[in-house]
Amino acid sequence: MTYSVCIKALYKAYRALEEARGSYREAAHALAIIRETLDQRLDLACQQHSFGPLNTLFDEEEAALEVYEQAVAKVGEAEGRWSALSVALAYEKERMMAAQLPRRWMN
Repeated sequence: MTYSVCIKALYKAYRALEEARGSYREAAHALAIIRETLDQRLDLACQQHSFGPLNTLFDEEEAALEVYEQAVAKVGEAEGRWSALSVALAYEKERMMAAQLPRRWMN
């Protein structure tokens, strides 16, 4: 059978999804490490009543959070593309099996 939905496009979308998931995991890990460090430094700052050195860590957390949110968005986009292609291919396959598509599309 010959499909209108390009199998290579489906595989490419899946690879993009896996890459987006990898970036998401890295961003989540980096954010968790920064937040853990920030929590430890906050505890120490409360004990010492000195909060000045925390500004840099808050800036780092804000930057890491932005990267994390972008990674979440990319995963969503990649999942949407892969899902749409998968559904389109399944629908096309179902129609071919039901012989609703022109015979010239079949091998």
